[in-house]
Amino acid sequence: MEILTSQLPSGGYGYEFPSLTIRPMTFMEICGYNENVPTDDPLAKYMYDIKVLLRDDPKILDCYIMDLDFLIFYKKLITVSGDLTYTLSINCPKCGELIKHKIDLNTDVHFSQIDPQIMDGAVIELAGHRYDVQIPTVKSFMKVFETYLRYRKISDIKMIKTIAMIEGFDIKANQIEADVLGARHEDITLLLALRELYYDRLEPIQLECSKCKEDGREASVAVSVESLTVDFFRDLCVNSPIDGTKILFK
Repeated sequence: MEILTSQLPSGGYGYEFPSLTIRPMTFMEICGYNENVPTDDPLAKYMYDIKVLLRDDPKILDCYIMDLDFLIFYKKLITVSGDLTYTLSINCPKCGELIKHKIDLNTDVHFSQIDPQIMDGAVIELAGHRYDVQIPTVKSFMKVFETYLRYRKISDIKMIKTIAMIEGFDIKANQIEADVLGARHEDITLLLALRELYYDRLEPIQLECSKCKEDGREASVAVSVESLTVDFFRDLCVNSPIDGTKILFK
């Protein structure tokens, strides 16, 4: 399945290719994924998901990390649903009521408007040091990520992504790491702003709890697309049901 780079969170800014090929997983690939994915290790799982995606299209190495996270979800979505819809099932955090809602990737998933000016990078001052900041591609991020995957000094993927935004890790890794991890006050605000600009491009999906609404309480629930966990076989049965013509008993 082809997805246009203009449909990605980055809008395909600066890409030299117009589209990417992403395939839904087969029955055998799903079984292999479920058997081999390191679910209890978030860093190893993220690396596993990246490698699964790269088998579809090596050009993903030249994509921005903001697009990679969306593509990981996109591959899982097209694996469980043939029409780009997905049924959400979550419990309302206020009353515990089960909320079910079908989303359509084409109409319900939105990205924050990208500003071309931020895509060319920035200069920041962090902990008294001046740094160039650039949105990492998958290729440049992997150089930083593989270091932490090997030495396990940090297990927070968001923190590793934050470090990967700052150029010069290959020369002054210890300084950059110390400045990010030890940030205080306005430096924390700065790093959170950079995360929002360069990574958090997917807008939350707003759902409504009918029970809270009936009781006169705040009924809106925001769901992050990136936080959705795809349970392949369960979600396949929900999003790709069969009718009576598929099995004809003798």
